[in-house]
Amino acid sequence: MNSSRLKNIIIAILALTNAFLLVLLVTRRALESASFGRATRELVQLYEASGVRLDAGRIPGGALRLSPVEPQRDLTAEAAFAEAILGDCAAEDVGGGIYRYANDCGQCLMRSSGAIEATLERQVDDVEAFYESLFSAHGYGALYSTVNGGSGRVGAARMLPGATVFNAELTLVFFAGRLVSVTGSFVPPVEPAELSDGMDGITALVRFLDYSNLSGEVCTEVSDIRGGYLLQSTASASQRLIPVWRITTDVNDYYVNSASGELSRSN
Repeated sequence: MNSSRLKNIIIAILALTNAFLLVLLVTRRALESASFGRATRELVQLYEASGVRLDAGRIPGGALRLSPVEPQRDLTAEAAFAEAILGDCAAEDVGGGIYRYANDCGQCLMRSSGAIEATLERQVDDVEAFYESLFSAHGYGALYSTVNGGSGRVGAARMLPGATVFNAELTLVFFAGRLVSVTGSFVPPVEPAELSDGMDGITALVRFLDYSNLSGEVCTEVSDIRGGYLLQSTASASQRLIPVWRITTDVNDYYVNSASGELSRSN
């Protein structure tokens, strides 16, 4: 057998192998899709039986692929954030895990848990450019703005690659072209964690329905479900980011821990 014919046979075998693997993959995907479709229909029916509207199109497929993260306190990042708010300022460790940044404009208190409380009177020439620059530099994405004529509120949430930290928000208050208040949570730069599979969206919705039926908390519609992080503070870690499914209803937001299934509600 000459080498050219042998080469053609090997190519044909590889082509058949690839075609076989492709058929297996397509078949598997079709079975998974059919299984997911059945599960979503059954879940929608369960919700309807409990008097809750759930749009099947809002149910996410697949597991939540996030891992817990424990951000380390970064005083350099905190100082940079405080200076972005106040301008050049002096830092002071006042104890209890609290740093105070201050100048003639006002002060900013930053706690180890990430909690921020700033009161000041700082003139801002371009309010929109100011808060957009602040959010962009520190990893926050704008949620809303009621600023009109230099007065109003702006909100933003801490964004990580592929996920939002749902309860780590900032609120900036402006009055007559001056920044007068900053409150919320500061999450420092975070090293990406190795991804791991957690609970899927269907299981999270089943957990929520069980909780709702047992607790007596009544809602009439689930309007959204999405994965992200919940910021927590514990005795062993000042900040811990927990992967959760956030379930938004017409009454409240609820969080289902992707690993343990534990359910909590927003305050």
